[in-house]
Amino acid sequence: MELYKLSGRRSGGVCLNCRHNTAGRHCHYCKEGFFRDMSKAISHRRACKACDCHPVGAAGKTCNQTTGQCPCKDGVTGITCNRCAKGYQQSRSPIAPCIKIPVASPTATYISSEEPLDCDSHCKTSKGKLKINMEEYNCKKDY
Repeated sequence: MELYKLSGRRSGGVCLNCRHNTAGRHCHYCKEGFFRDMSKAISHRRACKACDCHPVGAAGKTCNQTTGQCPCKDGVTGITCNRCAKGYQQSRSPIAPCIKIPVASPTATYISSEEPLDCDSHCKTSKGKLKINMEEYNCKKDY
């Protein structure tokens, strides 16, 4: 009201009760926790959509007000941060919901110069299922 009086009673109008999840002096943008659907006018009742960030995968509840992209935790992707990125797998931790898939490094073997270097005579094919001793590699179950 004071701004209106200072303008000589000509301008200075400010919206006090913005509707449809809008905010700002003239209700011209979406309020925090919402993003703009650019296919609709800002005055449209569905112009501002809820961010809907995943409670575990997102690093916050507020998304980009233009794109709707939520801030994702490391290894998490998707507009709402609801899936693991390529090269990551789901974990059971709410702190780090996606962990990098470990890459097994090949073990070096000594080959003397007298042995043939072709794979057929050096390598043997596996028959059946391969089992790994978890204790031998100091692994913890489900990690």
